Amino acid sequence: MADQELKSKVEELIAANPVLLFMKGTPDAPRCGFSMRVVQILDSMEAEYGAIDVLPALQPLREVTTEISDWQTFPQLYVNGELLGGADIIQEMFEAGELGEA
Repeated sequence: MADQELKSKVEELIAANPVLLFMKGTPDAPRCGFSMRVVQILDSMEAEYGAIDVLPALQPLREVTTEISDWQTFPQLYVNGELLGGADIIQEMFEAGELGEA
């Protein structure tokens, strides 16, 4: 069972940010290749986005995002409150021209 206070905070952050990336590290210093790939895609699109470093609270955040979106791995990209997916899905959407539409 996820921490309900943390879950509420995560839900507020998702709702408050039109584009929000949960990632390992920060956009300036990604701490995994998958996170770096999503940052590079978003930056190449000149997208404005918020980012949350999951590493300080990895397991509690994993539990919360599993409850919210049934997704356990990071990075996770949310657009308009909806989970689009992780690095592979974002890469595919970008290459297909679907990410810009989202």
